[in-house]
Amino acid sequence: MRILLIASRYLPHHGGLESVVYHLAEEFKKQGNTVQIVTNRYPRTLPAKEEVNGIQITRLHFLLPDIKYLRHARLDLWLAGLWYRFRTRQILRRIIREFQPDVINNHYLNEVAEFTPYCLAGLPTIRWIISLHGGDVDGEPLLNRTNKERFGRLSQQANGLTACSNFLALQAQALEPALQEKIKVIHNGVSAEYFANAKPYLNDHPYIFAVGQLAPHKGFDLLIESFTQVAGKYPNIQLCIAGDGEEKSALETLIRRKNMEQRVQLLGKVDRKTVASLMAGCIFVAMPSRRESFGIVALEGMAAGKPVLASTVGGLPEFLPVPPNRLVTLEVKAWITVLDEWMALATTKQLKADSNTHEAHKRDWSNVAEQYLRIYKSVHFLGLPK
Repeated sequence: MRILLIASRYLPHHGGLESVVYHLAEEFKKQGNTVQIVTNRYPRTLPAKEEVNGIQITRLHFLLPDIKYLRHARLDLWLAGLWYRFRTRQILRRIIREFQPDVINNHYLNEVAEFTPYCLAGLPTIRWIISLHGGDVDGEPLLNRTNKERFGRLSQQANGLTACSNFLALQAQALEPALQEKIKVIHNGVSAEYFANAKPYLNDHPYIFAVGQLAPHKGFDLLIESFTQVAGKYPNIQLCIAGDGEEKSALETLIRRKNMEQRVQLLGKVDRKTVASLMAGCIFVAMPSRRESFGIVALEGMAAGKPVLASTVGGLPEFLPVPPNRLVTLEVKAWITVLDEWMALATTKQLKADSNTHEAHKRDWSNVAEQYLRIYKSVHFLGLPK
């Protein structure tokens, strides 16, 4: 097939959405399909066009004349939105006509997806899929009437939709009940071999590992608070948290207030190789999220063969096998209890998760890409997914 992936964010930015699009593109190419990627050109210093691993990447300015710019006295952005609404449509339509894809897959339903239906006018053989990833369902549509109207309109115009979890699919249906027969669930995947074969991180002490954006919804404050309550019983165990974000200063303050500077390490932003190494070397992976549409970190921890301790939120219960993993409610007391239990098991080397690696291999990106391709083909030949 000829597949055009349109992503609201892509490399060199790093995040769950970027990871999904990157791995799908690579797998589609491996399986003999022709792939192109179109994404936002932000910052402007990024090249407008480049080829990476044999895949053409085009970056455009997906800007619309949003009223919020006028409210914040940014007439320049509002005028730019007028220009790019016209100019970007022209360029994207030309790309589509030249590439002639069998299917266009927008990843993330926001203003970027607004450009696709216009460009498909007069091209009835090209099918359009929208893949939902989280904030495009439980975040942006709830901010204002314009975003909610966009969600309903575009989701109905598309030939099909995917969601990364049943949890997210139900949220989407609550926003737009007509999607019940249209939306299909495809869980995110993992590079199973990559994490299984990673070289363990060398640390002076055994450590619990957590990773993610330092934001309130990731729950790292809950993890630090709970760890503090049991740390005295296990003086040799540390807590290492990788990532960066708006809550960094607040977490540093919490660590100082609890006198945990020697026990809790904020490692900052680390690359993918270091994340895999940290997972390979830890005693277990902790994921205390307050909100999580899927929870790819838990899947990576499984691939690394580590037990995963995660919150009972979002899509996590859909794929995380219990045992050897555990799901914990969002209460400090509950986290204290399980941390105490698992840290005690770790000191006697009884904390194991041998089956996790096997389960993660079932969710390798190659298998996930096959699921997407089945939907693409179903929509392309039959009109709607079956």
